[in-house]
Amino acid sequence: MKVIILGSATSTGVPIIGCGCPVCTSANPRNKRTRCSLFVEAGGKNILIDTSTDLRCQALRHGITRLDAVLYTHSHADHTHGIDELRVYNFVNKTSIRCYGNAQTIDNIKNNFKYIFDGVESAGGKPKLTLTVVSGEFDFEGVGITPVDVYHADWTILGYRIGGMAYLTDCSGIPDWSWDKLRGLDVLIISALRYQPHPAHLNVEQAVEVANELKPRLTVLTHMGHELDYDTLSKELPDSIVPAYDGMELELPNP
Repeated sequence: MKVIILGSATSTGVPIIGCGCPVCTSANPRNKRTRCSLFVEAGGKNILIDTSTDLRCQALRHGITRLDAVLYTHSHADHTHGIDELRVYNFVNKTSIRCYGNAQTIDNIKNNFKYIFDGVESAGGKPKLTLTVVSGEFDFEGVGITPVDVYHADWTILGYRIGGMAYLTDCSGIPDWSWDKLRGLDVLIISALRYQPHPAHLNVEQAVEVANELKPRLTVLTHMGHELDYDTLSKELPDSIVPAYDGMELELPNP
């Protein structure tokens, strides 16, 4: 199984437009972050988690020419507003794309992107998507996928576990019933917005606490804002915890 962190930024991206802070003006390419998204190649299937605002440039950068499924964590703009890019995959792959999420996310996608689902033909084409509500573990063409409830402020959204990897973005807390789904991980990818507390996201200290509780072999911090400098954070973290960067690749056993 190959995992690529396509984007590791919070909703603004890094650098932020008009910001002159040290991270936004840094020459370090690992401080250049596009909006959060993850690509998983497992069992011969290409699975995308979230259609970020930067999906087009991410897909071109990594040569992603086929998508078999999209797993949605939630319906915030930075995680969904690249949805129209999926129509190109319909043209190239000549098939509808199956998309999964919890009930609230699927309802919001239908409402926020009504033009996709109104049944009206468009000369320029529009995405052909099959939406499915998931609430428990399911099999996608031989790849076992476990949705994991996490809190995002007052929302309950989804993380996902595939084999020995779990992806928890925009997480502010983990419900009691989700912890056991996250035991025995090889890799935990989890959001860590900044150093200061935030009502809707874990900060660095809280993400490290989750890692210490779950004890995966490796923890990768993602969904990072411009308060976090890659090199500084790398030096501060324990050996088993690293910051993400756009294009980071991980290889794990097939699920």
